[in-house]
Amino acid sequence: MKSKPLVIVLIFAITALIMPLPSGAASAPEQALPALPAETSAVSSSNYEKAIDLKILGLLATKPDEFELDRVPTRTEGLVMLLRLLGKEYPARQGVCRHPFKDVQPWADNYVGYAYQNGIINGKSSDTFGARDPLSANQYAAMVLRSIGYTDGEDFQYGKALDKAAAIGILSYTEANRLKNSPDFLRSDLVAFSYNALTVKPKGSSRTLIEKLVDTDKAVFRPAAELLGLYPSDFERRYGDVLSFLPSRTSYGYVINNADDLIRIITKTLINHTTILELDVSGFGGDIAKEFRPAFDTALKAAEDISGVPYFVKAWEYECNMRSMKLTVTYRESQAKYTSKRAKVKAALDKARLIVAEHISVDMTDFEKEKILHDYIIKNTEYDFENYHQNTLSDEAFEEYGCLVLGYAVCEGYAKAMKLLCDLAGIECITVAGSSVSSGEGHAWNIVKIDGEYYHLDVTNNDSLPDDGIEVPAYSYFNLTDLEMMKFCEWDRSQYPRCVSTRNNYYHRYGLTAEGTASLSRVLAEAIEKRSPVIEIKVLDYSRDSYADLRKLIIESRAIKRYLYTINDELGIIKLLDIKYFDQ
Repeated sequence: MKSKPLVIVLIFAITALIMPLPSGAASAPEQALPALPAETSAVSSSNYEKAIDLKILGLLATKPDEFELDRVPTRTEGLVMLLRLLGKEYPARQGVCRHPFKDVQPWADNYVGYAYQNGIINGKSSDTFGARDPLSANQYAAMVLRSIGYTDGEDFQYGKALDKAAAIGILSYTEANRLKNSPDFLRSDLVAFSYNALTVKPKGSSRTLIEKLVDTDKAVFRPAAELLGLYPSDFERRYGDVLSFLPSRTSYGYVINNADDLIRIITKTLINHTTILELDVSGFGGDIAKEFRPAFDTALKAAEDISGVPYFVKAWEYECNMRSMKLTVTYRESQAKYTSKRAKVKAALDKARLIVAEHISVDMTDFEKEKILHDYIIKNTEYDFENYHQNTLSDEAFEEYGCLVLGYAVCEGYAKAMKLLCDLAGIECITVAGSSVSSGEGHAWNIVKIDGEYYHLDVTNNDSLPDDGIEVPAYSYFNLTDLEMMKFCEWDRSQYPRCVSTRNNYYHRYGLTAEGTASLSRVLAEAIEKRSPVIEIKVLDYSRDSYADLRKLIIESRAIKRYLYTINDELGIIKLLDIKYFDQ
């Protein structure tokens, strides 16, 4: 549930003759966040989706409304994309690798130099790269092949690079022929080629390119690659694609010979919402009666993870003899409702993908990413108070779908949505299950890892709560320590990382903390000089007298005519809002 923070809301008017302060300062950054653009419905929807995923993975720099998929890329653009695919953008940008080419734009010097020194590219001549020339399909295919270990003249002929790309699975032969006969190689084609290359194994490797980017280069965040279906989960790595698992069948049922196959067939059965599963276990190597329950438990967890639908199995039972086994599953809901829930899981993921692709870039700090995602949820979601009070909450309110797609949720939905966005954006994030100290009711929030340190993030309680038309602080619960969070919530601390740092607390990060009257005066003066419409200060030695000090300082500033304020006593946060300055 959402527990309301302890806040005092008052109106204060100053009518004395006042002069503005001379001192200058900085206040908290602008909090507004632009709305998402309308989804594109133009060229090549499948390649647009691939472009979205490449942007999320940090392999495409432009925002969705700047993809320009119907434009011909330059050779330089193709090279930059290639270096990102290789996880080499950072060393390319940081290094100083020289090249002999005179036609390279200054911004691309390091990229071209790195690729030239590492044998990834050749120039059109001894001193010309053809930087602004249109990139051809064959040129890009050759660059990709070289970069994943294939050698011109040995593994492939340059003029037949597209054929080699088809032979190793980057393209289908139909697609290779289309590109050969097409007059233009578009950015849409570049995106598709690059995306497909992620699932191909470099020469001599047992791992795919995306696995290398995740495991070795650390250039791609594993949870993001898993969510996008490009990186196998631990379950998939061991058991493979269970939906394609199809053992032979006898009159007794599917032939199962070992525990792994038993897990595969049960997982597939549950994902497909099948009620009856019949098995031929005459050749099973082991005691199936003992192995069945742990196999079912493993399969059920996997089915919930793969489908995205939790707790969809109500009960199960089985009958078994030396020859056959029959599993009967009872589901909580109908096939139609289960299918609908799976569709909503996908819709929430698709919305999260678009949010992250639009608002997040790899050059942002984790703190910047966290704040943007936090702000997006707060701006676009409302706590579902009406249904909460009437005990008529829908399932969606507890899920990512309610928060991100419908725009309403309760704490569990907020926390799950924040985790989903963080997973895609490259931020380590955990959903915490606990309870409110004041009410004892269940509550959910997140722990995030920022700059190597863990913090509590309670997006729900940072969302605006109407109270006589006034909004409570939006950042009171942004990156708290365990000691601070314990004032409001209880949780099993042994199950979660310790949160002890204040470095990335919102107020510490932006210099909005004060300790003592002199410090309080300085922070206030800096904000007033900026004519900030909202002033927030975290008083580290807060007592009820702190506001009396602040009120005196406001009067002495001779700048503020009228304001409203809120106070969070537990965290010592004072917020002035709806400020009217005398000179405005």
